[in-house]
Amino acid sequence: MTARLRVTVAGPLSTAATSAVQARYDVVIGPRRAGDETVLDLEELDQSAIRGLLTLLWDFGHDVVAVTNETKERTS
Repeated sequence: MTARLRVTVAGPLSTAATSAVQARYDVVIGPRRAGDETVLDLEELDQSAIRGLLTLLWDFGHDVVAVTNETKERTS
């Protein structure tokens, strides 16, 4: 199973976190929304990749506000 994921982070994403996330994931980092939040949109993540992303954000000291996940079955 793979997932399409939207992660909302409180405040701006630090430069170091942005570089680390972009180096590891195919991600679109959206502009900050009202309420000073940053949105990360990702696709094709399995469960271990999602956990890795959330751990990375935590390691950089960012607060995750929301995670929205749309899971789909892979077809061959």
